Amino acid sequence: MVRLKSRAPKELGPVLHREFVSEVRESIRESLPKGYPVIGRTAQELGISPRTLQRRLQEAGVSYGELMEEVRLDEARQLLQNTHLNLAVIASRLGYADPSSFTRFFVRRTRTTPRFFRREQQR
Repeated sequence: MVRLKSRAPKELGPVLHREFVSEVRESIRESLPKGYPVIGRTAQELGISPRTLQRRLQEAGVSYGELMEEVRLDEARQLLQNTHLNLAVIASRLGYADPSSFTRFFVRRTRTTPRFFRREQQR
């Protein structure tokens, strides 16, 4: 029984990391309509310090910035596919100051413009 206890934390580590990363993703997703999802706000919502949030994400092998970009891209794709909102509204919902910033981000991540992506999804 002692051996099992000593191995349990190592074996549960990846599961706990995935759960924590999922919580952070959801917190970012929920905060997008409130503006740019800063790490301090996310940490506060999770009841931990920003440094602890960074450290736990580092242990999981991901950064806050990477997660934020993933969430924003997922949300952008959903909004472009499932709504007829204009780019200014989508940009605002994702925490971008203007549509051109959103477009640059989208092109950098997908190699296509939001308008082209939307057109292709509607075929």
